[in-house]
Amino acid sequence: MLRGMKRLTIGTRACTEILALLVHLAWADKKLAEQEKTGIRAAAGVFNLSKDQRERLDHAMKVPLPFDQLLLDTLSPRDQAFAYVAAVWLTGVDQDIDPREQDALDETASRLGIDAARKAELTQLARDLEPVPGEKTAWGDALVTLFKSIPARLEAQPLDQVEIAFEED
Repeated sequence: MLRGMKRLTIGTRACTEILALLVHLAWADKKLAEQEKTGIRAAAGVFNLSKDQRERLDHAMKVPLPFDQLLLDTLSPRDQAFAYVAAVWLTGVDQDIDPREQDALDETASRLGIDAARKAELTQLARDLEPVPGEKTAWGDALVTLFKSIPARLEAQPLDQVEIAFEED
């Protein structure tokens, strides 16, 4: 690690719950695209999730998990903010936020105890993140980039001054 660089870790349990939230939001429009499934699986591989954690996500991709089965309240405040930023980012990927997606975002913010001011701050942070996946960007790569970008933004650190590590917890 370079001198002066800050190391931020994200546990695999937090990664699993954040990905489960993204799957839940992806289902908001009543369909889960194959590229979304592929991206979630690719990200799960990069984050080195356990077999049980990957099975939880696979199940959520087959049958939408009820919102109350997401274990968001077990996340730290930083990971909850991370989850909300990731959720906002996902809904903005196609530049067309479905009203059902907005409802799911509002429900997420409420469940995480995010007030209006923090919600506005985190939403802007999510909208500023790049790259937004297009036809040429693989979803798995985009999700990994997203998971590496959010902690630095939450900590208000330049990305080149932060090392992001995914660790088993």
